[in-house]
Amino acid sequence: MSVQSKMRDRFLKYRKADDLGISSKVEGYYKRTLNKDGTFNVNRIGGQANLYHKLIDTHWFHFIALIFALYFIENMIFASIYLALGVENIAGVVKGALVHNFMQAFFFSAQTASTVGYGALAPKGHWTSMVAAIESVIGLLSFSLATGLFYGRFTKPRKAFLYSNVAVVAPYEDKKSLQVRVAYKQNNLLLDLEATMILTLVVTENGQPARKYHTLKLATSKVVTLPLNWNIVHVIDEDSPLYEMNATDFKDCEAEVLLLIKGFSETYGQVLHSRTSYVHDEVVWNAKLKVPYSKVKDGNTHFDLALMHEYEKLSEA
Repeated sequence: MSVQSKMRDRFLKYRKADDLGISSKVEGYYKRTLNKDGTFNVNRIGGQANLYHKLIDTHWFHFIALIFALYFIENMIFASIYLALGVENIAGVVKGALVHNFMQAFFFSAQTASTVGYGALAPKGHWTSMVAAIESVIGLLSFSLATGLFYGRFTKPRKAFLYSNVAVVAPYEDKKSLQVRVAYKQNNLLLDLEATMILTLVVTENGQPARKYHTLKLATSKVVTLPLNWNIVHVIDEDSPLYEMNATDFKDCEAEVLLLIKGFSETYGQVLHSRTSYVHDEVVWNAKLKVPYSKVKDGNTHFDLALMHEYEKLSEA
């Protein structure tokens, strides 16, 4: 019996996994379902963009650059309007060359938009006063939006989950197990954590390749807190779809292990979700993860996050 046939029969034997919302069809070149950063390999065409989420998620440098760019563009537009109306309609401006007049109008616009109003410059005439009134409203709204975005970026929960670079197939009691290590990089405490591990394999079904999903049973699927690391363990016994599989079978079936974590943050006051995955070349067989913490002289536990990815190969039995 081929590896794929064996895997297909084993999947049919056990319960169906939770629906991930990903099709089981496999067409053309296969790519991992889930990227290491937790994003799905799905290119949505014709979807509706959300500008707020885009601005919240973009890099800080790009965000600051955009704020400054919009600020200068807004003031340049209104400076051009004031210049068209005539800088003589701005009290305190001494007319000069075109560039000089534009700069004076620009600074007047900046004072109006920010409602600073140093007093040296002031509008004269109905049209210039009307434009200044409109700009002051637009300026207030613009600064309010920018402030809201800044607040949203600072208060956005940081999903600072740290996963081991590899998963390992390691001994567990008198059996084998699939293990992944996870920790939280920030110092705030997480509560009521829950993990779900899902195995996906490509099997042949009715002469066509199909991707099958199976939720793996975990030795411990929930922990109360996460001050250190958490080794998420799936015991490979007779009831496991990984039973009797080896590294070659894992590769031939284009296997992928999906890991989904959620936990409550007492700092943000909400539940955080995180995801990652491991494909065949990110699973080390016959190895174990090294312990990343130890006791120090004062009795405290020293937890080194830099050791989260360390593992050691075991001698063949």
